[in-house]
Amino acid sequence: MIAILAKMLVIVFGVAGVAIVAVGLPGTWLIVASAALYSLFYRFDGGATSPYWVNGILIGLAVFGEIVEFVVGTFGSKTLKVSNGAIWCALFGGIVGAIVGVPVFLIGAMLGMFLGAFLGALIYEWLTLKSFGRALKSAMAVLATKMVATSLKVALGAGMMLYLGFKLF
Repeated sequence: MIAILAKMLVIVFGVAGVAIVAVGLPGTWLIVASAALYSLFYRFDGGATSPYWVNGILIGLAVFGEIVEFVVGTFGSKTLKVSNGAIWCALFGGIVGAIVGVPVFLIGAMLGMFLGAFLGALIYEWLTLKSFGRALKSAMAVLATKMVATSLKVALGAGMMLYLGFKLF
């Protein structure tokens, strides 16, 4: 009975991990932590699979997700000729936007993160380039790469949960 409750808690924390990835927080690491904690007390696949393999695969996927998010978010914008300052302002704006957007039910933090990243890049580029058209183009590039990076990481988190679900049951 306690083992079933432990499995359900891992699933709940894993689903929460996938959800918080969507708002730019390290949800893949919440999935890893819940699996690691579970493996301290119980075995995966009824003992058929080593917890080292399961946890190692999950850690590897979480690291891969961080790398993909960084590469797509940074170099995707760089290929579209967005300045480093705009990328940094987009990062800061995304964090502020996610925090400010939290009171909006369910999707506020995600919308706030995207809007904050867009506005951070737009304001920086507008102030430095003195051209609203070029600043808007750069901000749209930042927004697009942020959305792609977030979507890829959410998909990876969902895949991690699917893998973990198969190993739990």
